[in-house]
Amino acid sequence: MILYVLRYYPTLTETFAHDEIRGVAAAGVPVALAAFGSRGDPGAEPLGHPVYHPPHRWGWLPWLPALLKEWFRRPGHIVPRVLWLAVLLRRLKVQRVHVHFAGEAAEWAAGAAERVGLPIGITVHAVDLFKPRPKLGKLLGVATPLVTISAYNQAWIRRLYGLEAAIVPCGVDLEHFAEPQPESPPILLSAGRWVPKKGFPILIDAMTGVQAILELYSDIPPLPPPPPSVRPMGLRSRRELHAAMARATAFVLPCVVAPDGDQDGIPLVILEAMAAGLPVVTTPVSGIPELVDNEVGWLVPPGDVETLRSVLVEILKNPEDARKRGERGRERLRRMGRNVKAQVQGMLELWGRP
Repeated sequence: MILYVLRYYPTLTETFAHDEIRGVAAAGVPVALAAFGSRGDPGAEPLGHPVYHPPHRWGWLPWLPALLKEWFRRPGHIVPRVLWLAVLLRRLKVQRVHVHFAGEAAEWAAGAAERVGLPIGITVHAVDLFKPRPKLGKLLGVATPLVTISAYNQAWIRRLYGLEAAIVPCGVDLEHFAEPQPESPPILLSAGRWVPKKGFPILIDAMTGVQAILELYSDIPPLPPPPPSVRPMGLRSRRELHAAMARATAFVLPCVVAPDGDQDGIPLVILEAMAAGLPVVTTPVSGIPELVDNEVGWLVPPGDVETLRSVLVEILKNPEDARKRGERGRERLRRMGRNVKAQVQGMLELWGRP
């Protein structure tokens, strides 16, 4: 059995991990999940596998005998969640642990796996790499396998930590997306959590004078009212977001490097937009140019409101060009084999299963 350890579940984001878990289980590998928290997002889809959460308050009482036994195996100052996870690994007879994001949950999982004598794999994505915790180098050093999602990330890990990470790109399945049928007036679409690296304030500014509607699927905090052309949609289910993609003319995500150094990897929503046949307007941040160029969309300088605005106006003036770029994006994903099956196969090979 493989235990996937997640920091949050359920959640509407991190669908790349959820797709991988489903695919690994479909390949015949027994799977369970442990999650240390929940974002409580409405509309999050259940994965259909056992999910274990640490107990709360008085819920720790039934666990005390097993936790004490585990502590006496190797006494010391140990985070209770590490002990809890170690007990869970023994009870479930887990053979391998895997974690997406080299953050807090990965540190706890690594401590538990080391106590039990199990290998732990880690997939490194974005915030965990570009806004690292102090122990990141040590954590990456114990990962077997150490995985990341792009050549950009791989080179970053090699340069800063002297470690070689395998690349397993995230994938999407084209058959899950309807052919685009853009509505009139035109709809521009953007989606993601409201964090600085997404560049949403830049996008809102760029909408001034653009004759289209921007549907923004994000957990937008209280802000001054946006322009009438911007429709805050909130976080929605994956099904709703994909339906919105079928109505849109283009997908826009003007990623930036945040003041604290955080930046995106290759956002899965960009792959989803390409799979839906949408041209993508984004920026050459991190690994994004490995997937998006001017054949399938537009790359604009990060933080450049005026250039972004001019590209949006160009899309509306020449929708046929935009449509062709969207078609080429969908074909690029097909040609590159950027699907969930390939993502799962990449993980199985790293784990030693053909």
